[in-house]
Amino acid sequence: MYEYISGKVAELAPTYAVIEAVGVGYYINISLQTFSAIEHCAEARLYVHFVVREDAQTLYGFAAKEERELFRAL
Repeated sequence: MYEYISGKVAELAPTYAVIEAVGVGYYINISLQTFSAIEHCAEARLYVHFVVREDAQTLYGFAAKEERELFRAL
């Protein structure tokens, strides 16, 4: 459904990032590899995978498309 989310890095931790895009803050779960790639950036583009379950809607973000494809393959 979503290809990527791009915007200001509003908050960052080793397991998640909050990316502000057009006034909306998106809480995105990230890997340590993605954290390392964006930890010193003021803005970032994360390629996302959106998971909808009965009890949750979760965004997973990746700094590279290849990492996202590996995640999807697993």
